[in-house]
Amino acid sequence: MSFKWIWNQAYQVLNLNHLMSLFYLKRLQAIHNIEKIVYEMLRVGKEVIVTFPNFGYWRHRIQLIQGQMPVSKALPYEWYNTPNIHLCTIKDFDEFCIKNKVGIKERLVLTHGKPVHFMPNLMGELAMYRLVSK
Repeated sequence: MSFKWIWNQAYQVLNLNHLMSLFYLKRLQAIHNIEKIVYEMLRVGKEVIVTFPNFGYWRHRIQLIQGQMPVSKALPYEWYNTPNIHLCTIKDFDEFCIKNKVGIKERLVLTHGKPVHFMPNLMGELAMYRLVSK
């Protein structure tokens, strides 16, 4: 999934009009000190977009039940060569935002590039959040 594709999705679906106040963090799951980085990004900019693969996606869960770490378009690495250090679900990230007093202005959950509204933690492959300071 390319930066341009995600940016276009964010622009179209989230109706972003103030791009100069927006920061983008593409690989949340591969970042050390997520709390500190999100705080700093929100301190510098008015809004932040973060994206991450949803570890709770049903196809990922089936691979875990079968005894293997998930591999998919959103999680393309094997367990031994992955840059991912923080795998989370949509529910995990929602709770992270509540605990750390980060405002969720909008949330977009996608599977195969299409928005998911029904049971997003189970049916969504990729999550995109528009965050603001509370």
